[in-house]
Amino acid sequence: MLVDHIGAIFGVQFYENLGISWLYVVLRIIGRLSFPIFAFFVAEGWYYTKNKKRYILLLTIFAIISQPIYYFALNQYLFDFNILFTFLISIGLMCILDMARKYPNYSFMYYTFMFAIGVIVFSLSLMGIPISYGVYGVFLPVVFYAFNHSTVRYAKVLMWAISFLLMVFYWLITFVMLDFYQLSSYISLFALLSLPLLMCYNGEKGKGAPKYLFYIFYPAHILIIFLVSLLF
Repeated sequence: MLVDHIGAIFGVQFYENLGISWLYVVLRIIGRLSFPIFAFFVAEGWYYTKNKKRYILLLTIFAIISQPIYYFALNQYLFDFNILFTFLISIGLMCILDMARKYPNYSFMYYTFMFAIGVIVFSLSLMGIPISYGVYGVFLPVVFYAFNHSTVRYAKVLMWAISFLLMVFYWLITFVMLDFYQLSSYISLFALLSLPLLMCYNGEKGKGAPKYLFYIFYPAHILIIFLVSLLF
């Protein structure tokens, strides 16, 4: 994420002026690995948290704090929401999934509601109200949450297969929107390299990391990179 934002905030023109335009591409390719990894651990955080209300509250607070920084630093449109808002929608779907599991007699209704939200997110993206990573961004954490701790046979296989398909789907969308001959049309495909990394995860919590590191790091690193970019 840090590497990706260094590439994005400085922009391709900066690296072209230095005569190292290839560096921009390398930074963005490395950055493609970050979203699936964060999506996975948002799902893990929701699964393990003992206080789900606090989890939602913290994510909401930092999503709001991050938005003006995200807007100015990355030159986004006013209603182009940062990734924390995408994760909030994902968590909303996880809540619906929890209800479907708790009340199986109403599961069809809950799954229909989840599908409707997916259609709304996709429609908003087409209408020019971007939600970071669109349907792919919203549903990838939900897929990880639904299958990673499931006792259903071949659940993990399904998880990796659906994740793969979501990443390819997102690439196809960006591919259609961008020029066929531009290298940037293919950068999103490198997100697939995150899957082998996630498969190596042993399920144990890391030691020594501050509890709220991710929440603080997201807006802080964007702000710092943006301030540094103003010097050039």
